[in-house]
Amino acid sequence: MPRPLIPVEVIHARALELLDAKGVDALSARTLSADLGISTRTLYQQVGTREKLIRTLVAQHFSQLQLDFHEHDDWKSTALQWCLALHDTLRAHPFLTELMTIADRDAVTSYVDELFESMLRAGIPRAVAVECCRALVTVTINHTIIEVRALREPQLSPENAAEAAKIAANFPITIGWIVDGVDGQTASPAGRAAKPARSRR
Repeated sequence: MPRPLIPVEVIHARALELLDAKGVDALSARTLSADLGISTRTLYQQVGTREKLIRTLVAQHFSQLQLDFHEHDDWKSTALQWCLALHDTLRAHPFLTELMTIADRDAVTSYVDELFESMLRAGIPRAVAVECCRALVTVTINHTIIEVRALREPQLSPENAAEAAKIAANFPITIGWIVDGVDGQTASPAGRAAKPARSRR
């Protein structure tokens, strides 16, 4: 009698556990199938290629987190807290974050949409809000990837440790520069003049 298949959800959960504990090498077909007690062929049949498994883990991770969105006193504070929340979420699973690609931005689409709508309510022109959201997502993901790579260095020298701390401290400053730039652009005469034309579209 054939052995019953392990539910795909169990495979995904175990893959994430191994990734968090042992790093990217744990996601090889041989390592994961051995841990689950199944053949590599069965593993491929159930979850597909390693690349497909990684993309699935990223998407599931964000869908299950259901990142909470909170509006603050002004859109700039909202944007900063939005980026910090996404940053903390990415750092919670550093190895998974390191495997993210630009295509995985879709995994946080609903979270991005909430920030985008908040910016529109604050009077930010639609085209500017789109580019600002794109920049904030890209900077947050890229910055966090640099951080998590630094964190897993076996032994940081005092100089490297200081540099890693500086990178982490600079993150909210970098976000501040982006939102200040948007604020300055929309406050300029050219930016104000563009608002009515864009809002009618």
